[in-house]
Amino acid sequence: MRLTRGRVIAGSAVFLTALFAFRVFAYSSERKGEIIDRIVAVVEDRAVLRSELEIELRHYMLQENRSALTEEESREARKKILDGLVADLLMTIHAEKEGVEVGDGEVDSEVKRMIDENRRAIGGEEAFERQLETEGMTLQQLRLLYREKVKARMLIQRLMYREVMGEIQVAESEARDRYRESIDELPKRPETVNLAHIVLIPKASAGAGERALAKIREIEGKLKAGEDFPDLAMEFSEGPSAKNGGSLGYMKLGDLDNPVFEDAVRELTVGETSAPVLTEYGYHIIKLEDVDGDRVLVRHILVRVECSEDDIARTGALADSIRQELLGGADFAEMASRFSDDHGTKDRGGAVGEIPLANLPEFVRNVIGDLGEGEIAPVIKERKGFRIVKVLGRTVERTYTFEEAKGELKKYIEQEKLQEKFQEYVEGLKSIYYVDIKGDF
Repeated sequence: MRLTRGRVIAGSAVFLTALFAFRVFAYSSERKGEIIDRIVAVVEDRAVLRSELEIELRHYMLQENRSALTEEESREARKKILDGLVADLLMTIHAEKEGVEVGDGEVDSEVKRMIDENRRAIGGEEAFERQLETEGMTLQQLRLLYREKVKARMLIQRLMYREVMGEIQVAESEARDRYRESIDELPKRPETVNLAHIVLIPKASAGAGERALAKIREIEGKLKAGEDFPDLAMEFSEGPSAKNGGSLGYMKLGDLDNPVFEDAVRELTVGETSAPVLTEYGYHIIKLEDVDGDRVLVRHILVRVECSEDDIARTGALADSIRQELLGGADFAEMASRFSDDHGTKDRGGAVGEIPLANLPEFVRNVIGDLGEGEIAPVIKERKGFRIVKVLGRTVERTYTFEEAKGELKKYIEQEKLQEKFQEYVEGLKSIYYVDIKGDF
């Protein structure tokens, strides 16, 4: 269950993490000197610049999916954002005065994580470097900018935990009272369906595999001759990452849901390139470029093994025969273990779990229709292959029980208390430190 609630601190970079999730493209013309910057607020001996306000406003618009604001909306948004920036400066200054400390290693680690995330989101190393060049920034300049923001955020968070958050508690009786008061306004627990499935992906004939293997061996030879991996990926790879030089960005291996690929990566050391690896998608050559905790930076070159119409028809016939065996009483879990190509579910009897009906693709909803518990849907033909679905159970839409809603209600009340406490805290800091907000911002 997810309750709708406002931001804890409107405009504050403490809780609006998007304001710290900087993207390189956020740096606009005012950073290049086309607009003369000016001060919009002063806190002690530190200034808030108009360019900072404009950057945060653009992040706010991206977050709200807005391309334009009315004059009144813009004025209100600017005021909230400026209030947040002033609050951040107040708390940063106070944290420093109170001796709150953040280690350089912690800051550097977070800066690295953010830059790696930017690199992945923009499309890999080459795209990232192009964007830096477009924005007229160096990587070192970006690190310094991030470092300042990250350190301030960490100082603020530690100050908040020490002096504000620790005092906030929500008793179960408060949550129960709110549940009784709001029961008619609470969202409903949606209709759900509990499913299991068997996924069958067509396998290419031997001839197609031999042609793909010959091509990947040819590419392997070029790599051994010293040709550049990203260049060869852009020229030859048949995967969507080809445009990024084969880079998949930083990721957790388990997120791939491809055990053969994962195992091949685990065999590599940083800088090493694999021999050709065959997965359900085709032949890969994989290069491990970096390891950061539980994340890896990987490039690959993919040559697909294309299935013929006969290969697809043969898999469809297999799906039909498996369904007929299931209808005749065969054990679904056993058949999933034997035949399913979904590595994430085959070892747990094909169980997918409980899913809100509205979250299923329309074509799946149409096929399972009004099937009851234990019934098996007709074979579903999809882009990747074929799917056999069994309905394990259904629940109708209903009101959440208190036990189901309790955790979210407590968070909601905690947010309300935190908002109130935070505002009191910031007002208290304003009585200690010098604050001057300019009228025209």
